[in-house]
Amino acid sequence: MTMPFPPESRLRSGRPWYCRPRLIIWICWFGLFSEGYDMGVLGAVLPGLLNDPAWHLGPTSASLLASAAMAGMFFGGYGFGVLSDRFGRKACFIACLTLFSITSAAAAAAPTPLFFAAMRFLAGIGIGGIVPVAAAFACEFAPRGKINREFAIMYSGYSLGIFAAALASFFLLQNAGWRPIVALGAAPLVLLPAILWLLPESAAYLMGKGQNEKADAIARRYGLDPADLAPPPAEGAIKPGVRALFADGHARATLGFWLTTFTGMILVYGLNTWLPQIMRASGYDLGPSIMFLGVFALASSVGGIMLGRLADRHGRAPIIVAAFCGGAVAILLLSHKWPLMMTYGIVAAAGVGTVSAAVMVTSYLSQYFSPTLRATAVGSCLSFSRMGSICGPLLGGMIATYQLDMAWNFIGFAAVAALSALAIALVPRQEGEAGAVAACAA
Repeated sequence: MTMPFPPESRLRSGRPWYCRPRLIIWICWFGLFSEGYDMGVLGAVLPGLLNDPAWHLGPTSASLLASAAMAGMFFGGYGFGVLSDRFGRKACFIACLTLFSITSAAAAAAPTPLFFAAMRFLAGIGIGGIVPVAAAFACEFAPRGKINREFAIMYSGYSLGIFAAALASFFLLQNAGWRPIVALGAAPLVLLPAILWLLPESAAYLMGKGQNEKADAIARRYGLDPADLAPPPAEGAIKPGVRALFADGHARATLGFWLTTFTGMILVYGLNTWLPQIMRASGYDLGPSIMFLGVFALASSVGGIMLGRLADRHGRAPIIVAAFCGGAVAILLLSHKWPLMMTYGIVAAAGVGTVSAAVMVTSYLSQYFSPTLRATAVGSCLSFSRMGSICGPLLGGMIATYQLDMAWNFIGFAAVAALSALAIALVPRQEGEAGAVAACAA
């Protein structure tokens, strides 16, 4: 297939704004921003939920509410990952965004904790499903040699969404309560028609389905390189599914990614849910305690882009290991009370060493497998990791329920960060990575 635009045409200023690959990255960014808000909102309003006189929630029941969305994400990540590899990326992206936006509005009006949990479960299906679809889009439309950076830019939306949830809680929680903050999760519905018009179908998906003319038209429009779209001949006929991820020598890599994302999700969702409450119990006022979550999210957003640049230069594996190790140290430092501004800095370092590192794991995973299996690999891995998402909030809840010393929160999460650094070593290095790892070790 001949292409009228070479790869360099991505940079031509003559291309219309609605036909530039970066626009797709920003649409995916918005999807993950919306996902991040919906995931971060529960941690941001948790102090309000615990003090709601109508619901009488304790730490354990609040943890179960937090875990409802994680359970939904378990089904959504794998289900929509496989569906997008079989039936297309665009429809799945739109369906996920619509689902978690509508159910967020319903959760804001929940009359009982049980109804709230049910809506959070349904939201979790959409939240979990949008990640593998967005990852597949990002890997396809990112410029060659800058995939990690572009992936990190896209995924920064998730962390900024959490920051937006913390900011909304900071200004609204005390005076307006938790319901308006949760209701803001329905705002993406306003932009849904524009996204439906602007977002193309994946050219790689169309090519894998033999719809070469449609794939060619999209590739021409966005200046994509066909070499990046076509799956290897040996994998072109593979049916997407978990079985394919354990065939043809993929088993060790699959297990390594699953373990790393499992531990990474314990960190991400455990800290996002309990950080404000842990810091308040450690002696900080409500306002700074909520803003610790904002700093955590904002730093992980900026840190993800920084790690993406470093990964493009030095390889993903050594950068991921270094980030998780730094996160473990930062979390341990939080077990002591420091001056407020210094604590903000340590919280920022913890965000980079947990959320940003987990983003790089997802970027690594999405590039490791061929386009034919990309969304399936990301979706099934993240579905497995949702057990870690459930365990993270429950870990903090158990420590609070048994009235253990606050230091055990930091010790536990630091140990998980160290385990994450070890787990990524199970993944066999691809060509070009071994040298970077050896240089890092030296």
